[in-house]
Amino acid sequence: MNKLVVSMLCVLTLVPSFAMGVGVDSGRCGSFLPPSSDDSGMTPGGVQKKYVGLLFDVINTTPSNILANADQFAEHAPYLEGVAIALRDVPVITPEGTVVTAQHNSIMHPTHRWTRDVIKDQLPILKEIVKKPHLKESFLLFWQTPGHKTNRLDWADDKAWANYAENMANVAWLAKEAGLKGLMLDPEEYKLAPQFIHKHVDPPYEVCARLARQRGREVFTRVFQEFPDAVIWSLWFFERFAWWMEGGRQQYPLNYCDDSAELSQHYYNGLLDAMTPQSWAVAGSEHYSGSSLDNAYIYDYIAASSYAMAFVAPENMRKFRSQFLFSNTHYLDMYTLGAKPSSRWYHGPVKGSRLEHMRLNFEQSLKVATEYVWIYGEGSGKLFNWRNGHYAKQKTWEEVIPGMTEMIMLVKDPTGLAERRKAQLKAEGKLVNLAADLKPVVLNNPGTEREFYVPRHKNVKFNNLKSGHRYQLSVDSWISTMGKDPSRIYAAHVRYYWLKNGQRVSDEATQIPLPKEISPKARAASAFAVITVPENVDGIEVAASASLRLGEAAKFWGVSLLDTLEPAVSKKGKPSKWTYDATKNTLSDGNWTLSAQLDKKRNTLTVRGENEKTVGTGVLDLTNVKSDTGFAVDRLGKMKNVESLTAVFAPTVHSVIDGGFAGSKNVEELVLGSLHCPKWATSEASKRRAHLQMAGQMNMIKKAINGHIGHNTSPEMRPQHPLAVKGVKPGELYAVGMSMKRRGGGYAYNNVRFRGNGTNVASRTQTIAMRQPRKDDVWRSGEVVVRVPEGADEICFDVRAEVNAKTGHYEYKDFTVYKIGEPLPVWPAESLREGTFWKK
Repeated sequence: MNKLVVSMLCVLTLVPSFAMGVGVDSGRCGSFLPPSSDDSGMTPGGVQKKYVGLLFDVINTTPSNILANADQFAEHAPYLEGVAIALRDVPVITPEGTVVTAQHNSIMHPTHRWTRDVIKDQLPILKEIVKKPHLKESFLLFWQTPGHKTNRLDWADDKAWANYAENMANVAWLAKEAGLKGLMLDPEEYKLAPQFIHKHVDPPYEVCARLARQRGREVFTRVFQEFPDAVIWSLWFFERFAWWMEGGRQQYPLNYCDDSAELSQHYYNGLLDAMTPQSWAVAGSEHYSGSSLDNAYIYDYIAASSYAMAFVAPENMRKFRSQFLFSNTHYLDMYTLGAKPSSRWYHGPVKGSRLEHMRLNFEQSLKVATEYVWIYGEGSGKLFNWRNGHYAKQKTWEEVIPGMTEMIMLVKDPTGLAERRKAQLKAEGKLVNLAADLKPVVLNNPGTEREFYVPRHKNVKFNNLKSGHRYQLSVDSWISTMGKDPSRIYAAHVRYYWLKNGQRVSDEATQIPLPKEISPKARAASAFAVITVPENVDGIEVAASASLRLGEAAKFWGVSLLDTLEPAVSKKGKPSKWTYDATKNTLSDGNWTLSAQLDKKRNTLTVRGENEKTVGTGVLDLTNVKSDTGFAVDRLGKMKNVESLTAVFAPTVHSVIDGGFAGSKNVEELVLGSLHCPKWATSEASKRRAHLQMAGQMNMIKKAINGHIGHNTSPEMRPQHPLAVKGVKPGELYAVGMSMKRRGGGYAYNNVRFRGNGTNVASRTQTIAMRQPRKDDVWRSGEVVVRVPEGADEICFDVRAEVNAKTGHYEYKDFTVYKIGEPLPVWPAESLREGTFWKK
């Protein structure tokens, strides 16, 4: 890995659920217990995970400078719980007794001694650093490779390895005494001193492999003697050998790795040999160019936790499974405004935003990390203005990645971000609760009927209706108790609103009547109405609700609209003059030419067209046939798919034959005589419907109103009136919260929903979960941070709960909606160019 990749460290911490059994001490097991009611450290997923920063501007300064600026870390990097701290300019002792200056990258040395005397002056400084809550997860950083090729340790040199073991033991003592979490180790060799690659000068490979494990055991036995519960964080562990795993397909990856001259896998097994039951190891998985779009973080976790077991000695497998934590990293330089799209170290935009790509990467990495995530940043930025020299001229990370801090906090600790923003707004006198006018809500056994509404976004709309036309509108409805009490069907309420261009003309609704009598055997009933569309109206919206008793449920479906084709405004025009030709058996008015058969006994005509070949256009008016010819038209048909036909007036016709007018889609008016109707057609409306069906003109539009209200044993209750805040804008950030007190069984779902122009703009809701454990008759509070999606202008509290006849009582109050952020900054167009973010 090149230098660019080495310094990327930010750590996110999560205690793994599987870390039980051998190697887990009772102190750390306490992390697995449910959080206390005042615990504020939960990350999404419900477990504490931590970010640790491995950042150039931090590791290239002294611990004393970090302490002097410690409070600025909380202000400018609130997402961090700790940092990697490097010891600088350490006065180490040579074998000759002279003192030379050493850095954190040269602790692996065959002769230079890092004694306690030369490092103990850092102890009081480090103790003060870890007292800061935002730096309590800090680590001492060291290279686990010689700082120069001349300092490579001979695998067979006992004294050299003993010197290195003592150096590591002394810095472990320092970390333990200071209260640090442990040691962070960078094993990358940077082409300077390939310690863990078998060389020709080394003993044979099989001898070196045994020696490597022995040396790892010797070094870390001393480390754990000084720091028994240390966290040893290596930027690479066994996942370093992903190349030899071949995506998990290689059957013998250890042999493949050995043949490639690697030795570190044996050295790491020596570390495992030495691990105490209280200690932990963190596999850093130092990959930078992987993208969540290719599930790179998921695959890295699988490689580190599963495939890597091939490199673990069988006797160490239980330690590996119970005492290894799996981490991952983010390289900030990949997201900066100045990053080159042609570079491998570049994450391109997602949905036009590189911040969105960053968010997706952080989100996926947080999901798979078992305790820590580390953030690495090199020379492109700094945390804040705290350094002289080179860093004085450098911009901050927030300046080179605008919106970065908010984005990271929204992934890791959105409620923490909300608390910081609210405190700041309050101090400035700008904190405003937009939901202050929302009244408390009680959901319980009301003892009386309550009105439940089908949500407005589920209402059925019919558009493109014609002014002056008459339509039949019907809705099927059902009440769960109507089998025992037919009158309960009248608890269902169906109504409609007139629309213009899809919007309500007014909020005044018209009720659709239910039948006056319901049979005890009826399983449902249809609300039915014949409506005439007024001027300046082109649609209707059908809504439904029900006044339910406790234990009842309602359902609405089968909404239908039928154009009756009645001549509300006749387009008949001038009456036709008909001629009957008995020789040719035709009936004609100069426009229409139809075949006609005379029934001499009844003195009536049976008139037929030739379906789509029928001659004629416009209105077919047979009203004057009897006065013109002496014969009335009794039967009429065979005029299917006549597109030129616009209206039919045949008041003497008593029978429609040969498919009638089916498919003649431009008929706007239809008048027929008294056709024979089936038994089900008893009302005038149902008779008309039967006539249209026989004529092939029942062009009914059917839709479903998704309105199943409640449950037949324990209905779901909602507030009687909407709980909403209007006037929000897309992109704005809000903290939305409330308090709840409950009693009894059943469920409660407390969600936040977005609406725009009165309808839902996104099906996905966000849940307001209570921070405190469930307990009856105790007020508990919850809050969620939301960003307003496109098309939304309203934030709604979508509250619902299950209430049964004897138990179930829910109270809601203290509704809060605080604006805590503006839309994310828009980056310059040139910084959004698509780049190569992952190459398999």
